[in-house]
Amino acid sequence: MNMAPNDITGGPEQPRWTLPIAMQPWPPASPNSAWLDPQAPSPDSVPASPAAQDGAPQLSLSTLIAQLSKQLRSIEQTFTNALRQLAQGVESASSASPSNAAPPSGPVARGASPYDGMIKRTAQRHDLDPALLNAVIRQESGFNAQARSSAGAMGLMQLMPDTAKSLGVTNAFDPAQNLEGGAKLLRGLIDQYGGRLDLALAAYNAGSGAVDKYHGVPPFAETRNYVHAILDDYKASALRA
Repeated sequence: MNMAPNDITGGPEQPRWTLPIAMQPWPPASPNSAWLDPQAPSPDSVPASPAAQDGAPQLSLSTLIAQLSKQLRSIEQTFTNALRQLAQGVESASSASPSNAAPPSGPVARGASPYDGMIKRTAQRHDLDPALLNAVIRQESGFNAQARSSAGAMGLMQLMPDTAKSLGVTNAFDPAQNLEGGAKLLRGLIDQYGGRLDLALAAYNAGSGAVDKYHGVPPFAETRNYVHAILDDYKASALRA
């Protein structure tokens, strides 16, 4: 093979490189340079984030907290409005019920009284302790103004027809009239027996004739249980006061 002589050695001429060996400058700009990893995309080819593409600013933590607080306040306001509407509905239903409806029948829990104001005013007029009057009513009728016994006693304080008439009660099932008549009767019995509540209560239940006959509480189980129940209730009320 005929080759041109080399300029330095005088030997056959060696082939010359016509392209540069390195396409990137040395040293590389950074460890992540494409020069080290030919498969890695160049910085110019990495797509920008959607926010950066749209030109929208990134939300800061304080901005996010403010937005969440606003949403929570909106939820709280909605919940408060719903509760207010529910309360108004209950109030409307209560006001729609008859105002003169009779209280539930049956005994009322100790210390509770649907006629509390009326009882206090009546007791004051007759110089009685309202707690005593409450105890008698609870034992007699359980605060049921429409109560009627098998013997014919009527109303809150269970007045017999003749007794009610003698006390000026024209309608024994009217709470105000019944209370007035019963308080008047009880006050008279307390005065008659010198303030002895046991004898006054026994007379209210069994009559003055029975108390006078036995010179004390008659030996009737019903009457004795009646007296003990009212006195225990009255004492318990005094301890709670």
